[in-house]
Amino acid sequence: MDTLEVYDIAIGIERRLSNMYHRFSTLFKENTEIQTFWIGIANHEKSHSETLTLSKGYLMWNHPSIRKRRINLIQHSDTKELETLEYVLKEYERKIRRERVSLQEALDILLKIENSELNHLYKRLINLSGFKLLPRPENSHRFIYEHMKTIKSFMDKYYRGNQPAIQVEDYADETVLSSPLSEVLQGRIVEIESEMSYGFIEGTDGERYMFLPEDISSGTWEDVKRDTPVEFSSIRLPWGPRANNIRFRK
Repeated sequence: MDTLEVYDIAIGIERRLSNMYHRFSTLFKENTEIQTFWIGIANHEKSHSETLTLSKGYLMWNHPSIRKRRINLIQHSDTKELETLEYVLKEYERKIRRERVSLQEALDILLKIENSELNHLYKRLINLSGFKLLPRPENSHRFIYEHMKTIKSFMDKYYRGNQPAIQVEDYADETVLSSPLSEVLQGRIVEIESEMSYGFIEGTDGERYMFLPEDISSGTWEDVKRDTPVEFSSIRLPWGPRANNIRFRK
């Protein structure tokens, strides 16, 4: 299995997980707290899929020979883990189509997925490509770690099964490589694709900058509105500039 195939499988798994967790959010919509939890988990997996897609493109652009060679950071165990996850996920999807799963069954599935190597492999793939995300204040860029803390807190309240608990401390150092800040730019938000979780900023320099929820360093995705003035940094990607470290201006 070559490097790009590994990316494709990982991207597909993240997308399918997002769809499955959104399905869970509709199953438990009578409880707002539970529904909100599943929506948040689904959106997290969706952001992983989007970032991996950008990383794959960045890798292909900067390392065209990647199609013909392997990278040492992708190990045989990684590919076997992905193949196992694909098989397990297919079984979960089949179960969900056949029957209505209980909250405990849904949480069992979540724990099995999150206790796999998927998050560690995600980090390796991002760092392998050289696609770098800027750190946020107070280390909140450690989004895998924060994600795991959210899951553990929810499990402590609702889970009654016997799956091993998530070892949150194992993810304390799961950061994505950072890149130097560019000059601070100014602009306004001109387009928002809420369902796909991305948008565009028109800079005062006349350039359009794409951004994702993880690029917001002050505020949240829910705060994003058209015509909101912002300041930001940027990175240059093969398909155009991307805004990051976005801060809302008064």
